[in-house]
Amino acid sequence: MSSLTIELREEQTQAIAGLPHLSLNLGQDIVAAVQLKFVRETLVLAAERFTQMPNVHPCLMGLVEHRSNVFWVLDLPQLLGFTPLESSAIETHIAVLQIGDAFLGLGVYRIGRVVRFSETEIVSPQELPKTNILIETVPFLRGWVAQSGETSEHLHVLDAEAIASHKFAL
Repeated sequence: MSSLTIELREEQTQAIAGLPHLSLNLGQDIVAAVQLKFVRETLVLAAERFTQMPNVHPCLMGLVEHRSNVFWVLDLPQLLGFTPLESSAIETHIAVLQIGDAFLGLGVYRIGRVVRFSETEIVSPQELPKTNILIETVPFLRGWVAQSGETSEHLHVLDAEAIASHKFAL
């Protein structure tokens, strides 16, 4: 009989640098990120799940009931001044945020991956030369992070609490 030796090794745990953020596709080459600590879940809902409400801000897509919670879903690209989501879309990708006891859905073209970066990597829009910023985006923007890869676009880092506390008046 052979003796079986089990060798236990202490695993080297790598410290993962940066805070996790969920990336959200707002349109062609437009990507935003929101801190993962505010994201309750992501889902794809059919258009008939939205309850349309009259006389509300155009970026409010409607109310949704999900898991015994009722919350608004925003057209995030429209709120930020970009091209709105297709009103004839069969399905909408939604990142459900929880801020305190309140829920809020962010409707986007696609839910992306989790990206990590530190607070020091976030650059204020005023510090970036030659950058055109939409006036609608300013109240909801913490800053930008340079993206590595084939695109020279910046990752818009959003302030989830500012979005949730915004007063949507007509």
